[in-house]
Amino acid sequence: MKKIWLHNKLVPAAQAKVSVLDRGFLYGDGVYEAVRVYQGKIFRAHHHWKRLAGSLKAIHMKIPWSGDYLTKACLATAKANGLPEALVRVTLSRGEGDLGYDPRTARHPTLTVIATPIRSDMAQLWKNGVKVKIVKVRRNHVKSLNPAIKHTNALNGILAKIEALKSGAFEGVFLNLDGNLAEGTISNIFIVKAGRIKTPSLDCGILDGVTRHAVLELARRMKIPVTETKIPEREFYSSQEKFLTSTTMEVMPVGRPGPLTRRLQSALRALIARELKIRL
Repeated sequence: MKKIWLHNKLVPAAQAKVSVLDRGFLYGDGVYEAVRVYQGKIFRAHHHWKRLAGSLKAIHMKIPWSGDYLTKACLATAKANGLPEALVRVTLSRGEGDLGYDPRTARHPTLTVIATPIRSDMAQLWKNGVKVKIVKVRRNHVKSLNPAIKHTNALNGILAKIEALKSGAFEGVFLNLDGNLAEGTISNIFIVKAGRIKTPSLDCGILDGVTRHAVLELARRMKIPVTETKIPEREFYSSQEKFLTSTTMEVMPVGRPGPLTRRLQSALRALIARELKIRL
């Protein structure tokens, strides 16, 4: 039976229950992180918990759990479900409170940790690439609901995902309100033109992805020209290579993988293996 971490212990999934008065359920009032477990180890856990701390601060929410505690909970949950390779999601809501937007009655946050297997066709997708669609729905504006906050109010992404799936695409890619590239529903986007890598800058209204950061770091180390900037939609279509990055996808080619995409795929896998002291 599947096990889920609830508050401070593992419980069978059937017993992992949250109140209907929980503000996460009622209002999407919470934040989350998704970490990748490789052979029982988390890649760059500290980066994830640092970002989580930023999300919590942005929504004025405090929790009693440390990053070390969350790491242990993630690994224990993956292990309890027999998953040495896993995607593990940590969800934190403000907790149970009275009806209404006033959050002050929610005094005890809710913590859940859920581990799921990595999709079995990932290697095939890395080899052949995926289809994406630039969707009509735009990314939330930073002055409305900042995409830099990894929050649980996901309807913006869900609507984009529905639109992408209807077109037969693997992932939907947002434009921001200025008409420039932003990000995917669960990924960051990169393009390659004339041997130079470009990716939307953080001020385009995007999440500061942990894998995005690692790829930028690798590209600079490998002396590949890379720019974080504003990218008009037309440049997406005229680029020679495109790829997505995320905790689950690592470096995912869009369409047929090009040479720079392949180099970065290999470099990221090598970085993960080196930092975690494992073989991939």
